[in-house]
Amino acid sequence: MSTDKSSLNKKYKILVKKINYHNKMYHTYDSPEISDNDFDKLYSELKAFESKYPELVIPESPTMRVGSKLLTGFKKVKHQEPMLSLANASDYHDFLSFYSRLKKDLKSDDFVLFAEPKFDGLAISITYIDGYFFSAVTRGDGVTGEDVTANVKTIKSLPLELDGKDIPSRLCLKAEIYMSLLEFQKLNRNLSKNNLKTFANPRNVAAGTIRQLDPKIASERNLKIFFHGLIEDDNFTDETHSKSLDRISKYGLPICDLNRIIGSLDDVQEYINHLNKIRGKLSYEIDGIVFKINSYEQQKLLGLTSKAPKWAIAYKFKSIEVKTKLLDVTFQVGRTGIITPVAELKTVNIGGVNVGRASLHNMDEINKKDIRINDMVYVKRAGDVIPEVDRVSLEDRTNSKIIKIPKKCPACGTLLIKSSENSIYKCTNQFNCKPQIIQSIQHYASRKAMNISGLGESIIESLIESKMICNYTDLYQLSLEKLMNVERLAEKSSKNLLNSIDQSKNNSFDKLIYALGINEVGITTAKSLARTFENMDSLMSASVDELCLIDDIGDVVAKNIHSYFKDDNNKINIKKLLKLGLLIDYTTQNHNTKLSGKTYAITGSFINFSRQDIEQLVLSNGGKVTSSISKKTSALILGSKPGSKLDKAKKLNIAIINEGELSKLL
Repeated sequence: MSTDKSSLNKKYKILVKKINYHNKMYHTYDSPEISDNDFDKLYSELKAFESKYPELVIPESPTMRVGSKLLTGFKKVKHQEPMLSLANASDYHDFLSFYSRLKKDLKSDDFVLFAEPKFDGLAISITYIDGYFFSAVTRGDGVTGEDVTANVKTIKSLPLELDGKDIPSRLCLKAEIYMSLLEFQKLNRNLSKNNLKTFANPRNVAAGTIRQLDPKIASERNLKIFFHGLIEDDNFTDETHSKSLDRISKYGLPICDLNRIIGSLDDVQEYINHLNKIRGKLSYEIDGIVFKINSYEQQKLLGLTSKAPKWAIAYKFKSIEVKTKLLDVTFQVGRTGIITPVAELKTVNIGGVNVGRASLHNMDEINKKDIRINDMVYVKRAGDVIPEVDRVSLEDRTNSKIIKIPKKCPACGTLLIKSSENSIYKCTNQFNCKPQIIQSIQHYASRKAMNISGLGESIIESLIESKMICNYTDLYQLSLEKLMNVERLAEKSSKNLLNSIDQSKNNSFDKLIYALGINEVGITTAKSLARTFENMDSLMSASVDELCLIDDIGDVVAKNIHSYFKDDNNKINIKKLLKLGLLIDYTTQNHNTKLSGKTYAITGSFINFSRQDIEQLVLSNGGKVTSSISKKTSALILGSKPGSKLDKAKKLNIAIINEGELSKLL
């Protein structure tokens, strides 16, 4: 390189470093040292320089954050170490159980915890090679995620080059991507102005943005990132989690300043109270606290379950509630025709999110809580996500009106039928009621069913309105020529959709059963049916009595399944699917028969597992899961706060297995 070129290169790198520094001070530390105008001048100078000398451009230049090309999709990537979820503590009592178990398993009370806010964002793994940003992969199912490097690279608080000494040649980190409440409100205001659908919460924006096929959209939404743990580190010598975070913060990686070392239960309570107090004033959403053992050696001693580490727990906050006025009640039609009352509220801000509607569940719930139009009601976001009316402020009641269910379906005008068992009202016009059709197609295409990506509600609605589809079978008759005439679908997204539809033709029997949307047939029941019946024909011809012989299927579900397959329209649709090339894999899913011939019931809540996890473990080992206790039950798997199953199990002398004994069972 000539002296002149060398001088230009040096000047260019100084300019890049200067802009990256000011970017970090503004986006990471919220402490800008220059004005926006001065920053814009520097950035313009850099772009002009790179335009004149493109051969000098380096990957860590801030202009390289956004690629010029649209992505064609997201490559699946297997994590080097599983990104496990965390066990939950719903209250302080659950936390104390976790704490006691730590003392018991470590055979000592000589341990220190590390506490950090539980961010309500998107979990991600970030890799740096030789100090430079290399890749970003979503958590996915914990084992396999998606490569979203191009979109994550647009996050301005993410360093593209690490600072400091002794930077590992390979550094893989856990992080959380989030959107500030201010940016979230700004985005929703702009969407409203353009008559576009707004987002429900900042987490949905973060997750949706990172999966956009256009990195420019990700860049415009101004997401942020916090790093909170190591996955892989070539220079690893740290003894504790806190030392690791201190070290990586010196590399310029943003770490939450609310993290704290916890030495006692008094410290735990004080930290919970502190975060609860300041939670509503934070610039981002948190929905709890993560407590973990600080020592890596002790973490290793405690180990992991198949689902979560034994050395950490997520303490969940109680939902924030706010009082507002119930202005009216509207009625929505669900996938199976059930009518759900929805509260239309005077818009109120709950934890940084504007809420104007909330579910009232059903008429029983309304009557039980004595909810009326014009009441002042307390509204909370269940799990800090779904808004619901908790109770009425009776002392504020004036001019209230009793809520009445409509006689006809609000969507198609069909007379509603009331269930004889409870206050559930239903529209039976499933094949001609638009909301039911849309939701049945959405369910069929969902990830746990046939896994057809790119088929959102608005696309389905457009396809129905243009008479291209009237049910899920018509998806397999779509063509590129047809899709190109649909608003919101460009050529690339149309091709991606058709490819995903084609891939869905090869699927397992249980996924197809679940996809059909039979009332009260969830994933577990679908798996039981797939194991019991050798093919679709034998399932379709099964009697109610035969279905009832399956341990986790009762009379009601058996009748639902039988009625579904006796309906002529449903039989036509299934035959049509097979005719259109659907290939069903009838291979049994049970490779391990350790629990074969045994039936288990489950009650209570668990620290290291969800009930669904336990069901899946039993099923995958050849056992069966029943919803009720009988003499045929092999054992009751017992969690905390058990129900009436425990009393019945004791009366029948059924064996009882607690959470600590689950590993022995398997």
